[in-house]
Amino acid sequence: MVQRAKVSGRRRDRYPVDIDALVRRGDGTQTQARLTDFSDQGCRIQCGASFHVGERLQIAIPRMGHIKAQVRWIAAGTTDARFVTESDF
Repeated sequence: MVQRAKVSGRRRDRYPVDIDALVRRGDGTQTQARLTDFSDQGCRIQCGASFHVGERLQIAIPRMGHIKAQVRWIAAGTTDARFVTESDF
């Protein structure tokens, strides 16, 4: 059974997850990351890299493929990203 975890201030519920991912920046550099929550609109990323609000990323998620996203906010090793469509990129 999957439990829904409502993360306040969001339009959609996010689900707690623990997924290893690879994040690629616009300049081509890559960093290992962990996704800690996920919805159809975005995710939370934890990793050692510092991102910038508005930065565009490509997130490689096992069994899902590559998803394009844009950084919405950052705080102490945690990054919140919104998934974007090709036309947004």
